[in-house]
Amino acid sequence: MKSLVKKIFNANIIVFFRNLIKFRQLKVSLNEINTPKSISDSFCWRTDQGFKTIFKYSDILGLFYGIKDSTVFLSFYNKENILIKKLEIKELNYSNTLEINSKLLDGIEDYGVFYIFHKTNSEVNRETIISNRCYVGYSKNNNLYSFVHGNTYAKSDNIELHNKLKSHDIIKTSLNRQKYKIQNYFKDFTKTELFFANPTENIINIDIDNKKFYLGKRQSLILEVSNMNSIIFNSNCLYLRPIIFNYKDSYFDVYHG
Repeated sequence: MKSLVKKIFNANIIVFFRNLIKFRQLKVSLNEINTPKSISDSFCWRTDQGFKTIFKYSDILGLFYGIKDSTVFLSFYNKENILIKKLEIKELNYSNTLEINSKLLDGIEDYGVFYIFHKTNSEVNRETIISNRCYVGYSKNNNLYSFVHGNTYAKSDNIELHNKLKSHDIIKTSLNRQKYKIQNYFKDFTKTELFFANPTENIINIDIDNKKFYLGKRQSLILEVSNMNSIIFNSNCLYLRPIIFNYKDSYFDVYHG
């Protein structure tokens, strides 16, 4: 009986109304996933403005579960959420590195998101959930890389190679708006860029500096802000963490909000 009540309480329509009236809001939910799952962030890739990206990831199934036949799948999307590249990597070390440049992405000099999923043909416990909180580094004009780790659940897939999960939103949206304030002081920077990735299948909106922006299903956007001491924004997305690029003359730093 208790499990039935919990299932009903976490049903999509109930969660919608809970978030609407702000009663025990559920901003992040894995309740709809009932198979072994691999969860990925919306990782930011950049090849624009002299940038290149480096991705450091682990063979989680091999490292923690002793699975020898694990495979990594990477999917790259442009800022409009159009698939531009897929990679399947079978020969894995415990620690792996991938350089993401315009050559890898067939000459594209832009930005977008990519996802990583771990899969296997071996038997996996039905309760298994893995999430690779990988490190992504950014180099501008061949300078030293600045690294940031993953920060927001976005997509999930079945760990079992022969099965796929139905897509659903891990991060929730609401008719109510969430207020965010980035914990930094920005006045002394030459400029600041905010990378937003929509982690949902819905349209989300972002209000910042008296301007409103819209992101369609899983789209991404870089906003340049300047002459602001602090950065505050509002959104109907209940868990939205931008990647922040701060510039001071010829130097830059990257971190997540």
